[in-house]
Amino acid sequence: MKRVNSRGIALLVTVAILSAVVAVSLEMNRRSRSAATRAVIEQHRTTLSAMASSGVQAAMAILIRDKAESEIDSIQEAWANPDIVRAVVAELAFETGELSVAIQDEQAKIQVNALVQGPGRSQYNESQRLMWDRFLRVMHARLLPDERSFEPDEVICALKDWMDSEDDDALSCPNGAESDYYKGLTPPYPCRNGPIPHIGELMRIRGITANLFYGLPNEKGISDYITAYRGEDAQSLPTGFAGKININTAEQPVLAAMLPSGKEELAQALVDYRVEMSESKYIHDLSLPTWYKQVAGLQGVVIDPRLITLSSDLFRIRASARMDHLSVTATALVHRENDPATGKCICRVLTWLVE
Repeated sequence: MKRVNSRGIALLVTVAILSAVVAVSLEMNRRSRSAATRAVIEQHRTTLSAMASSGVQAAMAILIRDKAESEIDSIQEAWANPDIVRAVVAELAFETGELSVAIQDEQAKIQVNALVQGPGRSQYNESQRLMWDRFLRVMHARLLPDERSFEPDEVICALKDWMDSEDDDALSCPNGAESDYYKGLTPPYPCRNGPIPHIGELMRIRGITANLFYGLPNEKGISDYITAYRGEDAQSLPTGFAGKININTAEQPVLAAMLPSGKEELAQALVDYRVEMSESKYIHDLSLPTWYKQVAGLQGVVIDPRLITLSSDLFRIRASARMDHLSVTATALVHRENDPATGKCICRVLTWLVE
Protein backbone atom coordinates (compact mmCIF):
# COMPACT_ATOMS: atom_id res chain seq x y z
CA MET A 1 0.00 0.00 0.00
CA LYS A 2 2.81 2.36 0.77
CA ARG A 3 4.29 1.82 -2.71
CA VAL A 4 0.92 2.57 -4.32
CA ASN A 5 0.56 5.70 -2.22
CA SER A 6 4.09 6.81 -3.11
CA ARG A 7 3.41 6.33 -6.78
CA GLY A 8 0.11 8.21 -6.47
CA ILE A 9 1.75 11.06 -4.67
CA ALA A 10 4.55 11.19 -7.21
CA LEU A 11 1.99 11.30 -10.01
CA LEU A 12 0.09 14.11 -8.31
CA VAL A 13 3.31 16.05 -7.80
CA THR A 14 4.25 15.54 -11.45
CA VAL A 15 0.81 16.69 -12.61
CA ALA A 16 1.00 19.73 -10.34
CA ILE A 17 4.45 20.64 -11.67
CA LEU A 18 3.30 20.20 -15.26
CA SER A 19 0.23 22.31 -14.56
CA ALA A 20 2.39 25.05 -13.12
CA VAL A 21 4.78 24.88 -16.07
CA VAL A 22 1.87 25.01 -18.53
CA ALA A 23 0.32 27.94 -16.65
CA VAL A 24 3.62 29.82 -16.66
CA SER A 25 4.10 29.06 -20.35
CA LEU A 26 0.60 30.24 -21.17
CA GLU A 27 1.11 33.43 -19.15
CA MET A 28 4.46 34.08 -20.85
CA ASN A 29 2.84 33.46 -24.22
CA ARG A 30 -0.02 35.82 -23.34
CA ARG A 31 2.39 38.51 -22.22
CA SER A 32 4.51 38.01 -25.31
CA ARG A 33 1.49 38.33 -27.57
CA SER A 34 0.26 41.30 -25.56
CA ALA A 35 3.64 43.00 -25.88
CA ALA A 36 3.69 42.30 -29.60
CA THR A 37 0.17 43.69 -29.93
CA ARG A 38 1.11 46.80 -27.99
CA ALA A 39 4.15 47.25 -30.20
CA VAL A 40 2.00 47.00 -33.34
CA ILE A 41 -0.55 49.43 -31.90
CA GLU A 42 2.18 51.88 -30.94
CA GLN A 43 3.69 51.60 -34.41
CA HIS A 44 0.28 52.23 -35.98
CA ARG A 45 -0.32 55.22 -33.70
CA THR A 46 3.02 56.71 -34.73
CA THR A 47 2.08 56.24 -38.38
CA LEU A 48 -1.38 57.71 -37.80
CA SER A 49 0.08 60.73 -36.00
CA ALA A 50 2.38 61.36 -38.96
CA MET A 51 -0.57 61.03 -41.36
CA ALA A 52 -2.67 63.47 -39.34
CA SER A 53 0.22 65.94 -39.20
CA SER A 54 0.57 65.69 -42.99
CA GLY A 55 -3.14 66.41 -43.31
CA VAL A 56 -2.77 69.60 -41.27
CA GLN A 57 0.19 70.66 -43.41
CA ALA A 58 -1.83 70.04 -46.59
CA ALA A 59 -4.68 72.17 -45.23
CA MET A 60 -2.27 74.99 -44.40
CA ALA A 61 -0.94 74.83 -47.97
CA ILE A 62 -4.51 75.21 -49.27
CA LEU A 63 -5.05 78.26 -47.04
CA ILE A 64 -1.78 79.87 -48.11
CA ARG A 65 -2.60 79.40 -51.78
CA ASP A 66 -6.08 80.82 -51.18
CA LYS A 67 -4.60 83.99 -49.68
CA ALA A 68 -2.53 84.52 -52.82
CA GLU A 69 -5.62 84.24 -54.99
CA SER A 70 -8.16 86.32 -53.07
CA GLU A 71 -8.42 88.93 -50.34
CA ILE A 72 -11.83 87.72 -49.20
CA ASP A 73 -12.84 84.36 -47.78
CA SER A 74 -16.11 82.58 -48.41
CA ILE A 75 -17.65 79.14 -48.57
CA GLN A 76 -17.35 79.42 -52.36
CA GLU A 77 -13.58 78.92 -52.12
CA ALA A 78 -11.45 75.79 -52.38
CA TRP A 79 -10.59 75.53 -48.67
CA ALA A 80 -14.32 75.34 -47.83
CA ASN A 81 -15.09 72.73 -50.51
CA PRO A 82 -14.91 69.20 -49.01
CA ASP A 83 -14.45 67.62 -52.46
CA ILE A 84 -11.44 69.78 -53.29
CA VAL A 85 -9.87 69.23 -49.86
CA ARG A 86 -10.45 65.49 -50.26
CA ALA A 87 -8.75 65.53 -53.67
CA VAL A 88 -5.71 67.35 -52.26
CA VAL A 89 -5.44 64.86 -49.39
CA ALA A 90 -5.69 61.96 -51.85
CA GLU A 91 -2.51 63.25 -53.52
CA LEU A 92 -0.60 62.40 -50.33
CA ALA A 93 -1.07 58.74 -51.38
CA PHE A 94 -0.49 56.86 -48.13
CA GLU A 95 0.11 53.13 -48.59
CA THR A 96 -2.25 52.18 -45.77
CA GLY A 97 -4.92 53.87 -43.71
CA GLU A 98 -7.38 56.65 -44.44
CA LEU A 99 -7.07 60.38 -43.89
CA SER A 100 -9.82 63.01 -43.79
CA VAL A 101 -9.29 66.75 -43.37
CA ALA A 102 -11.70 69.60 -42.64
CA ILE A 103 -11.01 73.34 -42.48
CA GLN A 104 -13.25 75.58 -40.40
CA ASP A 105 -13.26 79.37 -40.33
CA GLU A 106 -12.91 80.41 -36.71
CA GLN A 107 -13.95 83.95 -37.62
CA ALA A 108 -17.31 82.64 -38.73
CA LYS A 109 -18.12 82.36 -35.02
CA ILE A 110 -19.10 84.76 -32.26
CA GLN A 111 -16.03 85.87 -30.30
CA VAL A 112 -17.07 85.66 -26.66
CA ASN A 113 -14.23 87.91 -25.46
CA ALA A 114 -15.50 90.76 -27.65
CA LEU A 115 -18.53 91.17 -25.38
CA VAL A 116 -16.58 93.50 -23.06
CA GLN A 117 -14.26 96.40 -23.75
CA GLY A 118 -12.73 99.54 -22.25
CA PRO A 119 -10.48 100.01 -19.21
CA GLY A 120 -10.55 96.89 -17.09
CA ARG A 121 -12.87 95.34 -19.69
CA SER A 122 -15.65 96.78 -17.55
CA GLN A 123 -17.92 98.05 -20.32
CA TYR A 124 -20.18 96.28 -22.76
CA ASN A 125 -19.40 96.33 -26.45
CA GLU A 126 -22.96 97.34 -27.27
CA SER A 127 -23.13 95.84 -30.75
CA GLN A 128 -21.84 92.55 -29.34
CA ARG A 129 -24.29 92.66 -26.41
CA LEU A 130 -27.24 93.07 -28.76
CA MET A 131 -25.97 90.25 -30.95
CA TRP A 132 -25.58 87.97 -27.93
CA ASP A 133 -29.15 88.75 -26.92
CA ARG A 134 -30.43 87.72 -30.35
CA PHE A 135 -28.13 84.70 -30.43
CA LEU A 136 -29.28 83.37 -27.07
CA ARG A 137 -32.93 83.87 -28.00
CA VAL A 138 -32.39 81.91 -31.23
CA MET A 139 -30.60 79.11 -29.38
CA HIS A 140 -33.20 79.08 -26.61
CA ALA A 141 -35.94 78.53 -29.19
CA ARG A 142 -33.96 75.60 -30.60
CA LEU A 143 -32.78 73.98 -27.39
CA LEU A 144 -34.95 75.12 -24.47
CA PRO A 145 -38.40 75.97 -25.88
CA ASP A 146 -40.20 74.77 -22.73
CA GLU A 147 -37.97 76.74 -20.34
CA ARG A 148 -40.01 79.93 -20.14
CA SER A 149 -37.96 81.45 -17.33
CA PHE A 150 -34.86 81.73 -19.54
CA GLU A 151 -33.59 85.31 -19.73
CA PRO A 152 -30.71 86.08 -22.14
CA ASP A 153 -29.77 89.18 -20.09
CA GLU A 154 -28.95 87.02 -17.09
CA VAL A 155 -26.49 84.91 -19.08
CA ILE A 156 -24.97 88.00 -20.72
CA CYS A 157 -24.51 89.69 -17.33
CA ALA A 158 -22.85 86.60 -15.91
CA LEU A 159 -20.52 86.47 -18.92
CA LYS A 160 -19.51 90.10 -18.42
CA ASP A 161 -18.93 89.66 -14.68
CA TRP A 162 -16.78 86.60 -15.42
CA MET A 163 -14.57 88.53 -17.86
CA ASP A 164 -14.31 92.03 -16.40
CA SER A 165 -11.36 92.76 -14.12
CA GLU A 166 -13.45 94.26 -11.34
CA ASP A 167 -14.03 91.51 -8.79
CA ASP A 168 -16.27 93.49 -6.46
CA ASP A 169 -19.89 93.69 -5.46
CA ALA A 170 -20.85 95.80 -8.49
CA LEU A 171 -22.70 93.15 -10.48
CA SER A 172 -23.73 93.87 -14.06
CA CYS A 173 -27.30 92.95 -13.12
CA PRO A 174 -29.11 91.31 -10.16
CA ASN A 175 -28.37 87.85 -11.58
CA GLY A 176 -24.74 88.53 -12.43
CA ALA A 177 -22.01 86.74 -10.53
CA GLU A 178 -18.59 87.65 -9.17
CA SER A 179 -16.20 85.52 -7.11
CA ASP A 180 -18.37 85.50 -3.97
CA TYR A 181 -21.03 83.55 -5.88
CA TYR A 182 -18.62 81.00 -7.33
CA LYS A 183 -16.74 80.55 -4.05
CA GLY A 184 -20.06 79.56 -2.48
CA LEU A 185 -20.46 76.61 -4.84
CA THR A 186 -19.37 73.02 -4.22
CA PRO A 187 -16.58 72.77 -5.12
CA PRO A 188 -15.76 76.48 -4.98
CA TYR A 189 -13.71 78.23 -7.63
CA PRO A 190 -12.75 81.85 -8.39
CA CYS A 191 -14.10 84.10 -11.11
CA ARG A 192 -11.80 84.48 -14.15
CA ASN A 193 -11.81 88.31 -14.21
CA GLY A 194 -10.09 88.31 -17.58
CA PRO A 195 -10.36 86.99 -21.14
CA ILE A 196 -11.74 83.48 -21.51
CA PRO A 197 -8.96 81.21 -22.85
CA HIS A 198 -11.19 78.41 -24.16
CA ILE A 199 -14.92 77.98 -24.66
CA GLY A 200 -15.12 75.03 -22.27
CA GLU A 201 -14.79 77.56 -19.45
CA LEU A 202 -18.30 78.82 -20.21
CA MET A 203 -19.65 75.73 -18.45
CA ARG A 204 -18.37 77.27 -15.21
CA ILE A 205 -20.39 80.46 -15.69
CA ARG A 206 -23.74 81.02 -14.02
CA GLY A 207 -26.75 80.38 -16.25
CA ILE A 208 -25.00 78.30 -18.91
CA THR A 209 -26.42 74.79 -18.74
CA ALA A 210 -25.17 71.61 -20.38
CA ASN A 211 -28.07 71.59 -22.85
CA LEU A 212 -27.44 75.19 -23.84
CA PHE A 213 -23.71 74.64 -24.23
CA TYR A 214 -23.52 71.16 -25.78
CA GLY A 215 -26.94 71.04 -27.42
CA LEU A 216 -29.25 68.08 -27.92
CA PRO A 217 -28.76 64.83 -29.88
CA ASN A 218 -30.16 66.42 -33.03
CA GLU A 219 -29.36 70.07 -32.36
CA LYS A 220 -26.02 71.84 -31.87
CA GLY A 221 -25.41 73.92 -28.76
CA ILE A 222 -23.79 77.34 -28.47
CA SER A 223 -20.33 75.74 -28.27
CA ASP A 224 -20.45 75.09 -32.02
CA TYR A 225 -20.98 78.75 -32.84
CA ILE A 226 -18.66 80.63 -30.49
CA THR A 227 -14.91 80.99 -30.21
CA ALA A 228 -12.52 82.08 -27.47
CA TYR A 229 -9.04 81.42 -28.76
CA ARG A 230 -6.33 82.01 -26.19
CA GLY A 231 -6.22 85.56 -24.90
CA GLU A 232 -2.43 85.87 -24.97
CA ASP A 233 -2.40 84.78 -28.61
CA ALA A 234 -5.36 86.93 -29.58
CA GLN A 235 -3.78 90.09 -28.23
CA SER A 236 -0.88 89.67 -30.66
CA LEU A 237 -3.15 89.09 -33.65
CA PRO A 238 -4.55 91.77 -35.95
CA THR A 239 -8.02 90.34 -35.31
CA GLY A 240 -7.71 90.77 -31.53
CA PHE A 241 -11.09 90.80 -29.82
CA ALA A 242 -12.80 93.03 -32.39
CA GLY A 243 -15.49 90.39 -32.72
CA LYS A 244 -16.14 90.87 -36.44
CA ILE A 245 -17.73 87.84 -38.07
CA ASN A 246 -17.19 86.68 -41.62
CA ILE A 247 -20.67 86.95 -43.11
CA ASN A 248 -19.46 84.83 -46.06
CA THR A 249 -18.83 81.77 -43.90
CA ALA A 250 -21.00 82.11 -40.77
CA GLU A 251 -23.57 79.39 -40.12
CA GLN A 252 -27.31 80.00 -39.94
CA PRO A 253 -27.65 80.61 -36.15
CA VAL A 254 -24.80 83.14 -36.23
CA LEU A 255 -26.29 84.91 -39.24
CA ALA A 256 -29.61 85.04 -37.38
CA ALA A 257 -27.84 86.75 -34.48
CA MET A 258 -26.22 89.28 -36.81
CA LEU A 259 -29.54 90.27 -38.37
CA PRO A 260 -31.67 92.95 -36.67
CA SER A 261 -34.37 91.75 -34.27
CA GLY A 262 -37.41 90.48 -36.12
CA LYS A 263 -35.41 89.42 -39.19
CA GLU A 264 -33.81 86.29 -37.74
CA GLU A 265 -35.94 83.98 -39.88
CA LEU A 266 -34.22 85.34 -43.02
CA ALA A 267 -30.87 83.85 -42.00
CA GLN A 268 -31.52 80.69 -44.02
CA ALA A 269 -32.11 82.84 -47.11
CA LEU A 270 -28.58 84.22 -46.64
CA VAL A 271 -27.18 80.69 -46.44
CA ASP A 272 -29.02 79.65 -49.61
CA TYR A 273 -27.97 82.80 -51.48
CA ARG A 274 -24.27 82.17 -50.82
CA VAL A 275 -24.33 78.68 -52.34
CA GLU A 276 -26.74 79.20 -55.23
CA MET A 277 -25.23 77.78 -58.43
CA SER A 278 -25.90 77.58 -62.14
CA GLU A 279 -24.04 75.15 -64.39
CA SER A 280 -21.78 74.18 -61.47
CA LYS A 281 -20.74 77.80 -60.84
CA TYR A 282 -21.63 80.12 -57.99
CA ILE A 283 -23.74 82.95 -59.31
CA HIS A 284 -23.59 85.51 -56.49
CA ASP A 285 -20.74 87.90 -55.73
CA LEU A 286 -19.83 88.04 -52.03
CA SER A 287 -17.06 90.63 -52.28
CA LEU A 288 -19.06 93.56 -50.85
CA PRO A 289 -20.09 93.80 -47.17
CA THR A 290 -23.63 94.74 -48.21
CA TRP A 291 -24.24 91.79 -50.56
CA TYR A 292 -26.91 90.59 -48.15
CA LYS A 293 -29.17 93.40 -49.37
CA GLN A 294 -29.58 91.47 -52.62
CA VAL A 295 -31.41 88.69 -50.78
CA ALA A 296 -35.20 88.74 -51.00
CA GLY A 297 -36.68 90.40 -47.92
CA LEU A 298 -33.44 92.13 -46.90
CA GLN A 299 -33.36 95.06 -49.31
CA GLY A 300 -34.02 97.64 -46.60
CA VAL A 301 -32.28 95.83 -43.76
CA VAL A 302 -29.00 97.05 -42.25
CA ILE A 303 -26.68 94.70 -40.41
CA ASP A 304 -24.44 96.57 -37.96
CA PRO A 305 -21.20 97.06 -39.97
CA ARG A 306 -19.22 96.66 -36.75
CA LEU A 307 -20.17 92.99 -36.86
CA ILE A 308 -19.14 92.28 -40.45
CA THR A 309 -15.92 91.24 -42.13
CA LEU A 310 -15.37 89.48 -45.45
CA SER A 311 -11.96 87.98 -44.75
CA SER A 312 -10.58 85.51 -42.27
CA ASP A 313 -7.13 84.60 -41.07
CA LEU A 314 -7.95 82.33 -38.15
CA PHE A 315 -8.82 78.73 -39.00
CA ARG A 316 -9.31 75.44 -37.21
CA ILE A 317 -7.96 72.40 -39.05
CA ARG A 318 -9.01 68.89 -38.09
CA ALA A 319 -7.16 65.92 -39.63
CA SER A 320 -8.30 62.38 -38.73
CA ALA A 321 -6.23 59.32 -39.68
CA ARG A 322 -7.62 55.77 -39.38
CA MET A 323 -6.05 52.31 -39.65
CA ASP A 324 -7.16 48.88 -38.38
CA HIS A 325 -9.81 50.19 -35.97
CA LEU A 326 -7.37 52.78 -34.61
CA SER A 327 -7.64 56.52 -35.16
CA VAL A 328 -5.68 59.66 -34.36
CA THR A 329 -7.06 63.17 -34.79
CA ALA A 330 -4.90 66.30 -34.87
CA THR A 331 -6.67 69.63 -34.37
CA ALA A 332 -4.72 72.81 -35.05
CA LEU A 333 -5.75 76.43 -34.62
CA VAL A 334 -3.72 78.43 -37.13
CA HIS A 335 -3.33 82.11 -37.93
CA ARG A 336 -2.63 82.97 -41.55
CA GLU A 337 -0.16 85.87 -41.71
CA ASN A 338 2.88 87.28 -43.47
CA ASP A 339 6.23 86.11 -42.17
CA PRO A 340 8.10 89.32 -41.20
CA ALA A 341 11.41 87.70 -42.14
CA THR A 342 10.45 86.62 -45.66
CA GLY A 343 7.28 88.57 -46.41
CA LYS A 344 5.65 85.34 -47.51
CA CYS A 345 2.29 84.07 -46.28
CA ILE A 346 2.49 81.37 -43.62
CA CYS A 347 0.15 79.63 -41.21
CA ARG A 348 1.33 80.05 -37.62
CA VAL A 349 0.14 77.30 -35.30
CA LEU A 350 -1.46 78.74 -32.15
CA THR A 351 -2.68 75.49 -30.60
CA TRP A 352 -2.16 71.82 -31.46
CA LEU A 353 -4.12 68.94 -29.94
CA VAL A 354 -3.72 65.23 -30.74
CA GLU A 355 -6.38 62.79 -29.63
